[in-house]
Order: sequence, then C-alpha cells, then structure tokens
Amino acid sequence: MISLKSVKKTFPGSTSRMGPAQTGGMEVLKGVSFELQPGERVSLLGPGGCGKSTVLKIAVGLISPDKTPAGEIPRGSVTLGNIDMFHGAKVDRRRVLRQVGMAFQQGALFDFMTVRENLLFAMENMTELTPAEMEKVLKGLLGGVKLGHTEGMFPYELSGGMQRRVGIARALATSPSIAIFDEPTAGLDPVTSTIILNMIHELGASRGDNPRTLLVATSNVEIAIRFADRVILMHEGVVIADGPWQELILHGSEWVRHFLSVRLIGLDLDYARGLNLPQEFLKAHWG
Repeated sequence: MISLKSVKKTFPGSTSRMGPAQTGGMEVLKGVSFELQPGERVSLLGPGGCGKSTVLKIAVGLISPDKTPAGEIPRGSVTLGNIDMFHGAKVDRRRVLRQVGMAFQQGALFDFMTVRENLLFAMENMTELTPAEMEKVLKGLLGGVKLGHTEGMFPYELSGGMQRRVGIARALATSPSIAIFDEPTAGLDPVTSTIILNMIHELGASRGDNPRTLLVATSNVEIAIRFADRVILMHEGVVIADGPWQELILHGSEWVRHFLSVRLIGLDLDYARGLNLPQEFLKAHWG
C-alpha cells in the first residue's frame, strides 16, 4: 500500500536580510526505503528531527523527493496504493488520495470551521456519501472520540488533546484504506495519550473485508510498541532498523537496543510485563 525506495530529500539553504544565504541546504532524508502491505499496522519511530514527518508528506505527495541534477526525475520512487505519486497520471493520483486519511501533528483543523464543518468538508470532497450517511458517520466518529458535544465548537475552543481527537476523527471520516497519524500523542499527558492510542486502534482497525493499513509516526518508544509489532526505526535521515520490536530490542545494533530500551528501563515491573516486553529483557533489567 505504501512503498518508498531510496528516497532523498534536501531542503535548500535559507536566506537572511542579516547575511548571506546558507549554501548546500539540509539533507533530511538520505535514501529511505520501506514497504507496507495491505492491512498492516506499523510504527515509524525515531528521535525528533530524524525525518519522520518529511517521509509522511512525501508518501502522500505533499512534497517531492530530490531530483536528479538534470532536474527532471525524482531520486528514488514513491508509490501509494500501487500508484506512482510523482510519475503517475494526475487522475490516478487523485483517486488514490481519496483512499487516504491523515491526521497531522497539531490537528491541522480549519480554524474558520466548526468541528462539524471540518468533518463534513472531508466527506463532501472525498466520498460519495449521501447527507444522511455523512450525518451517521459524523455522529459515530465524534461519539467514538468522546466529543459529541463539540459539533458546533471552533478549534480555538478546544484543548490540544481535543483537537488531536477531532483530527483523528476527520482522518477516518472518509473510511480510508490507508490511515496515517503524525505524532498523534506528542506533548499530551499519559492519560490523554492512552485514550488517543486506543481510539486509533478501535476506530482505525476495522473496515470489513478490507482492513486499513495504519501508519503512526512517533518519537515515543512506548507509543510505538503499544501500537504495532513492526517498527521502522529512523535516525539522521535513514532507516536503521525494520522489524518486530521484540527482536530489535534484544538483537538490534547497540544504538537500536539503547534507543528502544532506555525509556523503558525503570518502569514498574507489572506495567513492563503489560507491554509484552520479552522475558529475556525483563530478566536482564528487573532480575
């Protein structure tokens, strides 16, 4: 459903009235490759600034990969639902994007629209639902994220956690085949983070005979391992590990093992067991 092969991205150097322009730019992605199969649930994990959000934006065609020196062909390839996002026909790209739901880091709600209008806007422009069907979806999703009372409210009237929950509801309102969530719990308290993660599981996992492909980008190790067995771990613009986190935390490189374990060591033992940490790991750190 999602495929990136050798994708590179460099943002140009900035200019300033106070001095000369920076040259060379910043190389954010240095050849990223991975694939997600239909119905797969995956966590894209890595420290802040490693390129996770850039990967997501490239995957859905919001920004393009670097081009060759000739300036014509993007370096690497990006396909979404088997459609080439930078060489495919415009009509095909539009068609596949109608199957994608994305929740951005800060919710990215239209601030001049109410909660109700935000969800209806997505459905009116990306589905063939009737007004009655849209109403049913809207009520169901807002009820699912425990925000049924906010229909007439504007984003500025909502807390950060509430905005994230509305963003998740909007991402799922079009019943997408692919749902992508960028740092859905960043900056939120543990209770709200758990609520949001559970909602993604409950609202995003079921789609009849065609299960959704779910991708969550996060810098939080606990969120990543609670969301999915498979973790794609990024560091400084490259994928340095890809596989079941239970194996990576035991047998990955030294950097991978440290990154995955350092934020887990010291947790309450019963809580650690609840995260399904490998027995070998529990014995090594809890005795």
